[in-house]
Amino acid sequence: MQGLGIFDLTLDEIMLFFQDPWVVGWVLIASGIIAAAWLLENITDPIPLLGTIFDILIKVGTYVGFFVGILDMLVGYVVWATNPEGIIVAAVLVITGFSLVMRLLSKFPLALVFAVAVAAFGTFTLYGALAPYASDPFIGQYIEQVISLKWMAVIGVVIFCVVYVLGGLVIKLIQLIGKIFSATPVSVLIGLAAIAVGIIVIVAPGLVGLVIPWPAPTP
Repeated sequence: MQGLGIFDLTLDEIMLFFQDPWVVGWVLIASGIIAAAWLLENITDPIPLLGTIFDILIKVGTYVGFFVGILDMLVGYVVWATNPEGIIVAAVLVITGFSLVMRLLSKFPLALVFAVAVAAFGTFTLYGALAPYASDPFIGQYIEQVISLKWMAVIGVVIFCVVYVLGGLVIKLIQLIGKIFSATPVSVLIGLAAIAVGIIVIVAPGLVGLVIPWPAPTP
């Protein structure tokens, strides 16, 4: 199982890997290509091989981009935490990551999904906390009623309604912002900016505030 050694890495080791302008630069360039694939596909359409590659990238980019977007935000955090002068790079990474992630998430009713997830988690957590007391001689009979399927369903519905009402407005606002950032014109501009910053990071990192050698993380 040595091939899965990546799962044994510590957080410090992961952060150290991304404390490299070459790695950060290529993460930006790859993310920018995915974000700007629509424009690049139209530009390279006359070139058979490149046009085909970008056409495929557009089709799978929504799903691949979701995971790349999460990576972008992780790397953006690493840059911000370990190289504060590189705030421009960190911001571009986070914005690009948010745009890519919201391409997929904006297709789902986030408020509904979030409320269902919280309700399920809350219900099962409550069941796990109360179940051991079902055999208690004093309160066991009441606990058995509470953790019955009927009352667990009622509790789940109550949690769902509360979370959906209270969290729905905030999540809908986030979803609206996400739709703006993931819209094709905005996504293309973000992608081109990410590619440009990525090239600068590789060629001349000092221009965007990255300090070489990379500073040690602040305790």
